[in-house]
Amino acid sequence: MNIKNLVRVVVPLLISLIGVVAAQEVTDAKPLLTIFPHPEGRFWISGQANFIFQGHGGFPALYSGPNSLKDTSEHALSRVFTLYTGVEVMRGTELLFDVESTGGRGISDALGLAGFTNVDVVRNPDLGPRPYIARIMVHQTIALSGAESEQERNPLSISKTVPEKRLEIRLGKFSAADFFDTNSVGSDGHLQFTNWTVVNNGAYDYAADTRGYTYGAIPEYQQPRFGVRFG
Repeated sequence: MNIKNLVRVVVPLLISLIGVVAAQEVTDAKPLLTIFPHPEGRFWISGQANFIFQGHGGFPALYSGPNSLKDTSEHALSRVFTLYTGVEVMRGTELLFDVESTGGRGISDALGLAGFTNVDVVRNPDLGPRPYIARIMVHQTIALSGAESEQERNPLSISKTVPEKRLEIRLGKFSAADFFDTNSVGSDGHLQFTNWTVVNNGAYDYAADTRGYTYGAIPEYQQPRFGVRFG
């Protein structure tokens, strides 16, 4: 076999092998769910932008008042920008600080619908762009066992490992919906449904300011099989 024929055989084979290895690496790699990878270590910084555009055409209405859904064609865009930051001061002690900025508005100034379709504007139909403090809290974890387990880091708990049995205490400003009635279907309007009723307020409400946050404390006991939380 001359060199030319050898190249014709070897080069496609190498390309095939590289393709198989690359595909294997992509398959084995954990999918990236964020635009940029989050930093490792004691610090946390991430951001989120949430845009909700809604509109409707004109429709006949036998009665219309100042608090009704407008019967004329309209559309509206709302936006919420959130900056999440945190630092693990020492093992078991975290400081979390989040800033938000909002803008835009909802259709009909968030009036006229019992279950409003844009949860971002329900409490504040005239959103202002001035940044405000959304969350600021101390998160203390007290180990009740020597065994530890890995956890997925998130803006509300930035440690990579936690004691399997532990007492957690949070003190500061946060949203009650951050920790209570959370589920994988309808508890976060920025990731799931946007309707105010579906998210968390159809059956109950909770202490909060206009933006949806309040000052408080949450003690929590956790072990592998169950947990108890009170706020």
